[in-house]
Amino acid sequence: MTGQAQLERRYRRLMACYPRAFLEEHADEMLVVLLATARPGQRRPGLADSANLIANAVQIRLRPATPRSRPTVFWAVRLMAFCALLELGALAMVLATRGDLSSTIARHFPAYSASHVDTLVNGHVLSVAIGAPIVAIAWLWLAWANDRGHRSARALFGVLFALTSVSLLVAVSQQAATLAPADLISGAVLWLVALVALALILNPASECHYARGGDAERSGRTQRGEPAGAPLH
Repeated sequence: MTGQAQLERRYRRLMACYPRAFLEEHADEMLVVLLATARPGQRRPGLADSANLIANAVQIRLRPATPRSRPTVFWAVRLMAFCALLELGALAMVLATRGDLSSTIARHFPAYSASHVDTLVNGHVLSVAIGAPIVAIAWLWLAWANDRGHRSARALFGVLFALTSVSLLVAVSQQAATLAPADLISGAVLWLVALVALALILNPASECHYARGGDAERSGRTQRGEPAGAPLH
């Protein structure tokens, strides 16, 4: 096998990261450019080319596909992504107000020892530090799946919204309004945004989006919107 044939085969392996519809339209052009710019005798893709190919593949796969002609899902998907940012914002809020939480607990519960207060606060901070990134990833995955019209994703969003509601109610029952008002406000804002997103995807106008389940029309629209040479820059 010649060096160029080996290089082409390895480029094709990297290009497998792209959606099939995109490759059907652009794979040959991409290979021509990549092979034309390769060094004489090169047998492996360069680090920069590899990173660029993979990064663009991820961008294309994650890019919203729902057109504005379906406004309920169009905005719901963006609100779900915003929920991921709010989750991380809530984590930042918890870390920033950790000292205030300790002093507030100590003031409201004078019988608690300093070590007991530290244990309570550390447990709370640790749970949020572990849970918030995981839930943020869940919001992003749901945004992607709902954007692609997967009907099960709509049901899973309802499950996550229910869990978010339970978490907010638990925080209220544990006197969060008194002990950690900033945390409660950030949680309430996230819940409201998720509620709007839920109302949008349950709107009858969204039904056709899920009935088609990521139809070829939306897939083709997304892929054709990407210029042929884009992954190479």
